[in-house]
Amino acid sequence: MKVEGSQASRLSLLTALLGLVLGGATLWLGLAEGAIALWGFGAASLLQVPPALSLGGRIREGLGNSGLERDRVTLRVLSHLLRLLALGLAMVSISALLGDRAPQAGPTSLGLAVLAAGLEASLWLAKRSLAGLHPALDLDRARTRAMLELAALLLAGGLLGSWFPWADAGAGLLMALRLFLEGRTLGKGTTLQAAACGGCGGGCGCG
Repeated sequence: MKVEGSQASRLSLLTALLGLVLGGATLWLGLAEGAIALWGFGAASLLQVPPALSLGGRIREGLGNSGLERDRVTLRVLSHLLRLLALGLAMVSISALLGDRAPQAGPTSLGLAVLAAGLEASLWLAKRSLAGLHPALDLDRARTRAMLELAALLLAGGLLGSWFPWADAGAGLLMALRLFLEGRTLGKGTTLQAAACGGCGGGCGCG
């Protein structure tokens, strides 16, 4: 479990860094260009930083009961924030679909979308090797899968925007639906049970 724990710790740090850097860049550019899907993805990425840091702390403590309550509170707050983001994103997207706003992604926006999809895919593939080791790691992998799906929607909206004026708002609306479902799923993660000693291959501490 030591090797896997070290890998999981590195991946949680990478998740936090990716959320902070990529999320900040896409949020800023999306707001500057009025690109709904771009700033929606950026906001969702930034929201991944707290759970990644919380998970990193639990990994360093042995993935036992120490820090479990912190994880529950973090996930509970995150689930509410994601649903609020989904509501706001849906309202803006619907307003854009009913109006005549049709922002087209520039080269920088498309480049960020491609980069986001590639990085999220790489991170998700790396986390697949940790499947089944611990429920907290499985939940983290599921969050990364959700971000990969959002990145794919972002890229699709950017590519289709040249032909279909509604593509950005359409992608934003689909993102809102995915964020709402993710928020509801994360809400269930707050019911994670305390781990028993030896319950995860002898690598989990009980604190």
